[in-house]
Amino acid sequence: MFSALKDTLKGGLAFGVSSSMVSAVGFVLIPLYTRYLSVEEFGLLGLIGLTVSVSAAIFGLGLNSAVFRSYFDYEDEESQKKLVGTSLLVAGIGSLGLIVLATICAEPLIAQRIFNLPDTGKYFRIALYSGAIGLLNTIPLAVYRAERQFIRFAIFNFMAVLLQMILIITLVVLLHLGIAGIVTGQLLATLAINVLLLYSVRTKIEIALLKSEVRKLLAYGLPLVPGNVTYILLTTGSLYFVQAISGLAEVGIFNLAVKIASFFTIFVTSPFQLVWLPMMFSVERSSYAARFYSNMLVYVLYISLGIGMVLSVFAGEVVQIVATPAYAPAALLVGLLLFGHILFVVQNVFNVGIILKRKTAYWSASLVLETIVSMLMWLVLSPRWGARGIAIGSIIGYAIGAGVTWAFSQRFLRIRYEWGRALFLAVLFPISVGISNMIPISLGPISIALKGLSVLFMLGCPFLVKFWHRDEIAAAKQFLQQVSRRLPWRLSPTKQS
Repeated sequence: MFSALKDTLKGGLAFGVSSSMVSAVGFVLIPLYTRYLSVEEFGLLGLIGLTVSVSAAIFGLGLNSAVFRSYFDYEDEESQKKLVGTSLLVAGIGSLGLIVLATICAEPLIAQRIFNLPDTGKYFRIALYSGAIGLLNTIPLAVYRAERQFIRFAIFNFMAVLLQMILIITLVVLLHLGIAGIVTGQLLATLAINVLLLYSVRTKIEIALLKSEVRKLLAYGLPLVPGNVTYILLTTGSLYFVQAISGLAEVGIFNLAVKIASFFTIFVTSPFQLVWLPMMFSVERSSYAARFYSNMLVYVLYISLGIGMVLSVFAGEVVQIVATPAYAPAALLVGLLLFGHILFVVQNVFNVGIILKRKTAYWSASLVLETIVSMLMWLVLSPRWGARGIAIGSIIGYAIGAGVTWAFSQRFLRIRYEWGRALFLAVLFPISVGISNMIPISLGPISIALKGLSVLFMLGCPFLVKFWHRDEIAAAKQFLQQVSRRLPWRLSPTKQS
């Protein structure tokens, strides 16, 4: 079982982190955005990102997951080539549809009607073109992921990150193009990577439109679309509510909190989602499958809470470093947003039965329900508590979504989770954040030291009680020993004369 867990960790680091690098561009460039854009422009940038994400999820037709799933249905190379060719044709239709939408509707529908921001349609249009081209990029990347070609997968993601950063910095810092420079840099980088990706998989493509395969791809992918859209609305759709209630300036502050919290999504949620699916299938027929699925809740929760604690506890310091004083209120929102993200990771752990039994419609139903609940909570809580009410509303939605996903999944595959251990870990997060909030940030290095000690103590609590099982402790010791043997600075044993 622990060898499977080791594969999960290796896969997460290999494919997950490298695929998350493109998303990390927005996080890395926060200092540039907050200094070269006004708070209102930074808010507009968040609304543009929300629009592109929702549109790409709809027109992407769920093909990213569908191609990955169907690739394993074929063992011969010719069938796999036809699958890739068919997938590219379907993705091309979706991409063309998004381009048409952007060309016609960017200004009158999106900018004016939805967001009430006249004369900003040109920014939405360029950004949507990038999203349309990006839909084609998902197919070659899905192939590399299915074939576990980590090096190529990582190289293309690194190239995309590097090129996008260079173009954005050049257009914004040197040419002072503002938001126009950001969306143009994203478009040019996406175009270049698209050409390189398609060329790199040219030998793996046989252009063919197999109707049976189209039906299979859409049957698997389309039920995922509502879930993908609602997840985006759940994580960043709150920006629309903030804009409707408080205006673009407040959107800018909330957007910074969302960006800081997105570090968790980029380096925890997304990698786990990428690797959890193949690992789920790989142990499905093993004798330890049920225990593996059960224990994964504890392991993922511990790692998620640890990273979430660090980001939440030091949110004030992070805001001071990456932004101007105008963004200071964002620090108070980060912890609430992160707790919601942690609940969503837990929800992903619960979806074993849904995925293994190909009941993806239930996954989408869970996401739709939690999004509806969250939006209702936003409407109820935001008039009184503003952005904080929206963050609390999201937590309520995430909690209900996790519970519903567990209930659905148990219908198809019963997994006995260790609720006592999970609850023990969950309680550590609010305690840690509460303690840190009592430590004034004005203390400087002393504040950082005290907060660091509080996080270490909370993460060490499971080791102070009989929390871990003996086989888990033994596996952890073995893992640490293997790591220590590979350290370049490890001292060699002295030879006796």
